[in-house]
Amino acid sequence: MQYEVDSYILEYAENENKYYISFKDSVKQNCRIEIDKEIFDTYITSKKAYTKVKNETSRHIEQSYLTDIDIHKRAFNSIEGVEDIVIKNMEKEKMKQALKELTDTQYRRINLHIINEITIRDIAKIENVKKRQIEKSLQLGFKKIKNFFENRGGQN
Repeated sequence: MQYEVDSYILEYAENENKYYISFKDSVKQNCRIEIDKEIFDTYITSKKAYTKVKNETSRHIEQSYLTDIDIHKRAFNSIEGVEDIVIKNMEKEKMKQALKELTDTQYRRINLHIINEITIRDIAKIENVKKRQIEKSLQLGFKKIKNFFENRGGQN
């Protein structure tokens, strides 16, 4: 029976009832030395304990390379709980209902300006209208959304 352990081999020769350790020395020559049973058992026990600790550690430590930025983000950005996710989804649903109150033009312009981060001036150029018209449309759209949440409380 042989056990390969890192850079050496532990061996029990049943026909001789002897224990050996084999390794390569500093000049790369193979060496085989007889050892006591207690030393053999100690090596085996030690290796098993080391393997157990290594396995337990690897199960509990994330196996990725995180940058300092990633670690910083994780430290300050908590993981959302189920309640937070449910509340966020409810708020999204309320916002969808509020957006239904807008005209197609108001919706399109708010989407361009807020979601796509296009300036009011650029939206006016795209739609070939005056900048003031875009501003007025956005103001009315935001007012409708605000009124939806104030008057209805965002309730269904």
